[in-house]
Amino acid sequence: MSRRTLTLIKRFGELRVNGIKTNVNTVITNGDLVTVGMPLTDHPEHFSENNRDIDILFEDKHLIVVNKQPGMSTLPTQGVRGRSLAEAIMHYARISDQHFGVHPVNRLDRFTSGVVVFAKHRYAHDFLTKSFHDKRYVAVVDGQFPDEEKKISLPIGRHRSSIVERQVTVTGKPAKTIVKRIEEHKRYTVLSVKLFTGRTHQIRVHLSAIGYPILGDTLYGSSSNQLNRQALHAANYVTVHPITQKQIQFHAPTPKDIVQLLNTNL
Repeated sequence: MSRRTLTLIKRFGELRVNGIKTNVNTVITNGDLVTVGMPLTDHPEHFSENNRDIDILFEDKHLIVVNKQPGMSTLPTQGVRGRSLAEAIMHYARISDQHFGVHPVNRLDRFTSGVVVFAKHRYAHDFLTKSFHDKRYVAVVDGQFPDEEKKISLPIGRHRSSIVERQVTVTGKPAKTIVKRIEEHKRYTVLSVKLFTGRTHQIRVHLSAIGYPILGDTLYGSSSNQLNRQALHAANYVTVHPITQKQIQFHAPTPKDIVQLLNTNL
């Protein structure tokens, strides 16, 4: 737990020992049951509500896990309010008569679909950002991918002529990706991709760098118009629950647009 979270609990949260409300100066003994009430979180001023429906994969008092649809940003961007997934969750919290924070544990690009985990309070967020993660993606690439499995270890940094685009560069940060071939179609290959680091656009940059850009990813070299977004989906996410300390796994089914694309190219 971060020092900031401890300070917020001390100032705005609630402490109980054996069910009795108390404060941080209370001396506890072996066998006492200590309950911590997390402080409520105000939403940032630049957040507005988004009344778009969300596909909830899991929810409890500490987490809400959502299958993000393509075309929706994870967080609001400068000058654009009321269209992000975080703001849709804010709307959901209000109409379901809940009050919780919206703290993203992972983020996806606007046109990437799949699992996004949000913590409902700072302790859960602090815990999850430091804990074990196993993230698996499904990607569709142009052409026939030659390797059954391939490790890509290429450093990634900002592109000197773009604030959005990234590139493989010797001055970049280390990045590691493991790619496995899982399906072959006439024109495309379906890959399972595991991330070992979390660089911006990492999968997109790595696959483009080895000559197999993700289908529909015009930023990184795909010339296909078969899909109006990059064919990249965050399918599986494994982590550890911040309270139970048990492993939890979430799965988001492959979205309809990618399924339809593959069915027409068997």
